[in-house]
Formats: sequence, C-alpha cells, structure tokens
Amino acid sequence: MRRKGLILVFMLAAALVAGCRIEPPLHLKQAVKVVVKVLWRAEIYPDGIKPSGVTLYFFRNGEYYNSQTTSQVDSCAVHLEPGKYRIFMISQSPDEFAYMEFHDMENFDLASVSVMETKSKWYTRADDEFLINNPKQMTVGVSDEFEITPEMVEQYRYYSSEEGGWRSWVTKADTESGSEQVDDDTWVTYYTIRIPIYPRNIVSQYWVTIYSEYADVLQSVRCSTTGMARSFFLTQDITGPDEGTQFVTEWKLTMDDNVSRVGHLDGRVTTFGFPNGELPGPDRDPTLNISTLLVDNKTVQDYVFKVGNLITAEEAPEGYRALYRLILGSEAAPAIHPPDVDKTEDSQGLDALVNEWDSGDEVEVDM
Repeated sequence: MRRKGLILVFMLAAALVAGCRIEPPLHLKQAVKVVVKVLWRAEIYPDGIKPSGVTLYFFRNGEYYNSQTTSQVDSCAVHLEPGKYRIFMISQSPDEFAYMEFHDMENFDLASVSVMETKSKWYTRADDEFLINNPKQMTVGVSDEFEITPEMVEQYRYYSSEEGGWRSWVTKADTESGSEQVDDDTWVTYYTIRIPIYPRNIVSQYWVTIYSEYADVLQSVRCSTTGMARSFFLTQDITGPDEGTQFVTEWKLTMDDNVSRVGHLDGRVTTFGFPNGELPGPDRDPTLNISTLLVDNKTVQDYVFKVGNLITAEEAPEGYRALYRLILGSEAAPAIHPPDVDKTEDSQGLDALVNEWDSGDEVEVDM
C-alpha cells in the first residue's frame, strides 16, 4: 500500500508539472515579446568600450510600467502587454553614478539628473550660490511611441505554439511575421517587434584658455565659473532651470614665446552646459574667477572676467554632447599680467602642469 501511495504522489506531481507547462502565466499569455535594440554610434564611445550595462524605463499609456537593468547593452527582450509605449534608456544605473542624483524617474516628462552640491575650503560663496560637482559621462536614449495591439498578442501566441511552429527572433526593420527557409528541410517561423533606441551623450565639455604675460612665474591656479546648468531633463533633451558654480581644474601651461615670456593656460571641465537649454550669447552674464599663485609661493593675483559674450559653441569632441570654448586674450595681448617675481628654492617653477594648490596652504584668496 505504501508503494502504491508513493506512485500516486509522483503521478499527481507529474500532472501538476505538466499543467504548468500547458498553461503559462496569465501575463505571458496576454503579452508580446519585444526586442529593444540599442544602436550605438562610434562617437558615443570613441574608445570602442560600451557601458557594462543599461537601464530601461517603460511607460504604458502615459503611466510608468516598469524598469529593467541589464548587461545586454546591444539588445534585450521584454514582455509587454497591449498598450501604447515609450521607453527611455540610461547608461549603467542610477546607483552607479557618483556625485549625481536622479529625480522623477517614474515620470516620462520630468525624469532628470542633477549634479550634487560640493564644498570648498578656499572659495567664499554667496548666500544663494550653489557649488556643484562636475557631471560624469552619461548617455540617454528615447524611443518613439509604439503600440502593442491585441492582434499582435494573438499572433505571438500562435507563433509560440506548436501549431505555429518553432520561432526564432529575426531582427527586422519593423514589426513582421512570416517564415524563412534555413536549408532544404528547415523553415524558421518568426514574429519580431524591434524597437530602436539611439543613445546620445548628455555631458558637454567646457574648454577655457587664458593668455598670460610672464607665464613662467605661474605656479598654481584656482578657477570658478558661474552660471552653469545643474540638471538635465533626460527625455526632453534640455538642461533644467537651476544653475550653479563649477570649478575648472587640471590646468596645463604652454609657453608661446620664451623670449617675451608669454604663454597660455588651458583648463577643461565636464558640464551639462547652461540653464534652460541656453546657448552662449551676450544675454547671459556668467563670470570666470581666476586666482594664480606665483613661484615665490606667496603672491596671489585675482582676476574676474565677464564672459557671457565670449563663449562660443564649437564641434564637440568624440564622447561629448557639445564643446563650449572660451579664449581670454591672445599672444599679442595677454589677459592676465602677473608681476615678475623671483622663484623660491622649493618652487617647481615652470611646469607642464599648473594645478590647483593644496587646500592646506595658508594663502588668503577672496573670490
């Protein structure tokens, strides 16, 4: 009797398993498998290295539907129920971006990213001034609206069934179904919905060049630039209204004329650009604040430039959304004029790199 009981238990278990195989979950019976195809361009990642992951946000009939983070950065398949959809994609996931915050990610129109506030021991900010970090490289892609109809679900169920035959995902330009002959004896039945997404960079570069008299007495530089965008609306392809002050670091000094001792400083910083999607122009009124520490390790020179009408937009380097260019002065007419001081014994003097001096140095700087 015990043996018969065990046999009966196994038979019931097998029946349950068979039942699960015959009747798939309801949401799969009412959904279509959709292939989201991410079409990367060489200028997005000029080094040829794509991100290790992407996050997709799905919106159905104007409402948040779900999201998915995946390491399949070229294409991935998802099940979608009938409805009208839009998708936006970000490289990586929100948790992987340092010094950046994501807002309203479940609202298609308002989804945005902003750079977090930073602090400085040497910079004296105004009461309403917001000091911001530099944004990390990031790409975003937005799909056109597409629709999954009940008829598509029925077709998908047919091609997924034994009656419809074995189905292979064949990438097509649009939604298609049919059959293709693989060899003399084999036909492949397919039903594919392909949704293309074209990623684009949302981070730009700001390149500042400053010509200096007696450039060989420059030891270190501190620089801030006001009026920079703090946020970017991911699906609207535009910067937000809030602004902040960024610091330009990693300066490089180049001597243009060793006889006249004229040279120029180059500094670059990543940025979202300017608030409200603005372009450089005379209507904007940002300032560039420069402090230089000279080779005597005690002389500090401060400069303030109104640069709203001096910034230009140029062709973006690979891997960036845009390039904003600012050139102050020229070899014939330098913009800054440090005094010709004597170099101290511990000073590095003329160096290929003119960096910001350490926050521990006791030098008073008012900016």
